[in-house]
Amino acid sequence: MDLLLSFLNTVSQSLLTICVTMIATMGIALIFRTSTTTNFAQGAIAAFGTYFIATFAIEKGMHYLFAIPIGLTVGIVFGLAIDILIFRRGKNVNAVGKQIITMGLVSILFGAMPLIFGATEAPQLQPFIKGNLAIDMLGGSLSITKHSLIVVIITVVLLTILFILLYKSKWGLGVRVTAANEAMAGIVGINTHVITATSWAIAAGLGVLAAFMLAAGNAILTPSFMTKTQVNAFLASILGGFSSFIGPVIGAIIIPLAVAIVSWLGKIDPFFQSWAEVIVYVLLLITVLIKPEGLFGKKIAKKV
Repeated sequence: MDLLLSFLNTVSQSLLTICVTMIATMGIALIFRTSTTTNFAQGAIAAFGTYFIATFAIEKGMHYLFAIPIGLTVGIVFGLAIDILIFRRGKNVNAVGKQIITMGLVSILFGAMPLIFGATEAPQLQPFIKGNLAIDMLGGSLSITKHSLIVVIITVVLLTILFILLYKSKWGLGVRVTAANEAMAGIVGINTHVITATSWAIAAGLGVLAAFMLAAGNAILTPSFMTKTQVNAFLASILGGFSSFIGPVIGAIIIPLAVAIVSWLGKIDPFFQSWAEVIVYVLLLITVLIKPEGLFGKKIAKKV
């Protein structure tokens, strides 16, 4: 019973990480499907927008209801600018070239944030609601932070809305057709410029929201604090399969949960505690080698 309760507490402590990874992964999948590139600047853009939230919420004393929209707006505008001013003008740039461009944006943002917001450590953002919720069970107590519960609710509502838009709206149809064949989408009258621009805007906004919720939970706000989340989001997309939207999101649940489970096994054998992430990443590598298109991806067959 003690081990089971300990396991449940380990999972509950991972809820924030799981939700943040799910939201970040959705943004990466959107950009990949519509722009055929992996946006390595996703985490840096998210941190940039979060710095604005911290500036207005902490230094200016503004309520989150007003500070968060400011940060989201900054991220959305930045995402739009990247698509309209850079990628649209470099339409003939190949996938590797686009990735290099986003890596350059990372360097620019990492250099700009200390100049704009100062090189000292940013003040700690406060959670939505302070304190823990204790649930008596199995002869003990299951503890969940109230902030994590709010984040879970936001994540479920947000992803539900996004999936409804993707599969039940004209915009979602445009995204899926553009992802399948951009040239054909243009021929049938879909404005691919609008589709890619809105996808970049939504992805950037999702990144900022994910970064804020992580920073308000337990993370220290620095220019690179979203790097680990971004890496896990990329891995989740690969695990789930880039050819679908649901796959990367499920992958985003699997990876943090697997790390938490392996870490929990450290209570039985300290080896697992020290090597939790390494073990999970090795298992991920083996999975991708066996099924390179991802768990939910479609195998592309070539005609010869």
